[in-house]
Amino acid sequence: MTDPKPFVLFTQDQCPQCETLKRMLTLPLRGAFDDQIEVLHRQQHPDAFTALADAHGLARTPALLHRPSGKLLLDTGSLGAVKAFLTHS
Repeated sequence: MTDPKPFVLFTQDQCPQCETLKRMLTLPLRGAFDDQIEVLHRQQHPDAFTALADAHGLARTPALLHRPSGKLLLDTGSLGAVKAFLTHS
């Protein structure tokens, strides 16, 4: 089994902010971090989503988790904040 990716993107259906974050990762950041981010979708993987969200006290989406440090980024509306989190975590 391979090591888990260092980042987790928490997302779900009917979440405009989730779609905005996904577009941000795809367009301005040009997928530069795709190989480092595991997408955990609430409806597609409910057990894994709930277990990891509960373990980190996550109450809303979207969010990015840095697994090694346990840090969460909840303010995902800013390209600068997202890029800084992915680069410096």
